[in-house]
Amino acid sequence: MNTAGATSTVLVVVCAAALRLAWASGPRARTARRLALSAPTMRRSLVVPIGLPRRIAAAMAACALPVDPATAWLAWLVGVTLGVVVGLALAGIGGVLVVIAVAGAGPVVAWRLLRHRQDQLADAALPEVVDAVARGLRSGGSLRQALEEAAACAPPVLAEDLAAVVRATERGVALVDALEEWAQRRPLPGVRLAAAALCLGAETGGAQARAVDGVAATLRMRLATRAEANALATQARASAALIAAAPLAFCMLASATDPRTAGFLFRTPLGLAMLGTGLALDAAGALWMARLTRIEP
Repeated sequence: MNTAGATSTVLVVVCAAALRLAWASGPRARTARRLALSAPTMRRSLVVPIGLPRRIAAAMAACALPVDPATAWLAWLVGVTLGVVVGLALAGIGGVLVVIAVAGAGPVVAWRLLRHRQDQLADAALPEVVDAVARGLRSGGSLRQALEEAAACAPPVLAEDLAAVVRATERGVALVDALEEWAQRRPLPGVRLAAAALCLGAETGGAQARAVDGVAATLRMRLATRAEANALATQARASAALIAAAPLAFCMLASATDPRTAGFLFRTPLGLAMLGTGLALDAAGALWMARLTRIEP
């Protein structure tokens, strides 16, 4: 009796595990995983990437900026050189250190701003791209052909993403895997939603164009809501920027009008320590205010 009971218990556990595994590998579970906006995926890394000049140039091209990357880097080098000369003449080695610190942070800040701009452009262009995919599906083409046609007419920020998906399928990668890789490369809620809908259509078939149309309508509604939230947060952001810039402006004005202030801040250890502490506190306050006025995607 005990042996029969133990055998029954083992069979029940094995059946439950098999059912759980079957559910986890089913279409509904896979769709839930694609739509899950986990924090490690959504949050961008704060680590400075390797090959920063190349990444900045690629971001400038994706944002269609009317500035040549080589010209931008040349202007940055000239500005750093002039800043070092002026800082050395006015404040000695302390001024040079401040200029080098600010100049070193410049490319990192520019890269983060360009990356944020890329995300904004991708969000704004995504509904039209999804509509283009739906039109390709209605014309009788396959999902891969629809993506290829959408890539041909998409803005630069999304054209390269869709072209990468098409190239991956040409190398033998499954279309679902290529779409999931796209969602990982550009972890935006809209991209994840579009990729999940396209993956579900590729796996199950059915009325793909209608589902894609629903995704486009959802993306437009989300963009309208986000635009309204941005309009309401504009005044708070302007106030935060003014509060963060006021100490820097006062320090520059005081140093330019009073040589004793500049000499104390840039030529004495105590002044340098106070200047560094003030800059650190101002940066911390700016980051905190930016976090308070940030709108979640």
